[in-house]
Amino acid sequence: MNTYGVPQELIEKLKKEQIFLSKKLSLKDRKKISDIRFVAGIDVTFTDIWKNPTTGISCITVLDIKNGFKEIETVFAEKEINFPYIPTFLAYRELPVILEAFKKLTSDVDAFIVDGMGILHPRKMGIASHFGVITDTISVGCGKSKLIGDFEIPPNRERAYRPVFVEGEKRGYVVRTRKNANPIFVSPGNNISVFSSLQLVLNCLNGYKLPEPTRLAHNKLQTYRKKFLNS
Repeated sequence: MNTYGVPQELIEKLKKEQIFLSKKLSLKDRKKISDIRFVAGIDVTFTDIWKNPTTGISCITVLDIKNGFKEIETVFAEKEINFPYIPTFLAYRELPVILEAFKKLTSDVDAFIVDGMGILHPRKMGIASHFGVITDTISVGCGKSKLIGDFEIPPNRERAYRPVFVEGEKRGYVVRTRKNANPIFVSPGNNISVFSSLQLVLNCLNGYKLPEPTRLAHNKLQTYRKKFLNS
C-alpha cells in the first residue's frame, strides 16, 4: 500500500486505533427510522485536493426530511490539513475539519449521512463510523465507489438494492438510487442497524443519485470553496 510519505509505524498505529474504536460501535437502532426527521449531510473538499498540506473545507447541511427537505441549518469550517489521502484512512484527512463544522451546529440532528464509508471498511471504521463513534451520534456512510465487499449489481431500476457481504457478514447495501445511475454504497456508521441505514438513505432520496442532505452539502460546499478561493 502506498502510504504517500506517512511512516509505516504511524500507519500501524492508526490501524490499531481503528480496531480499538470499532469495539465501541453499536449497530442497534438508537431511534426508530420513523422518528428520524432532522438529517444532516456532511461533505468535505480542499483548496487543492492533490496537495498536502492543504486547507480542508467542510459543510454540514441539516434538512427536515418530513417537511419537503426544508433546510434548517448549514455550517462551514476550514482547517489546515496535513495528512494525505490514503485508502481506508480517510478519517485522518477529513475528520478534523468535519469536527470543526460539527462544533458550530446549533440545531438538533437526529442522524448524519457522511460522504464515505461506514462499516464497509476492512476494520469497520470508515469515516462515517469514526465520526459516529467519537461524537456518539447516529451516522450512516454513503460512498460513491466500492471499497470492500462482495455483492450482485442491483437491477437497473430506481431504488433497487442488493446486500454487500464482507467475509460472509452483511455490512451494507449497494443501491441504485436512479435508473441508469451508478449505484452507491450504504452502510451503518454508528447507532443504527444495517437495514435501517438503507431505509434512512431511501427516505432521503429526492429524485437525484445522492441522498438530499449530502447532495445539498456538496453543492453548497462547491459554491463556498469558489468564494473562499477568491477571497
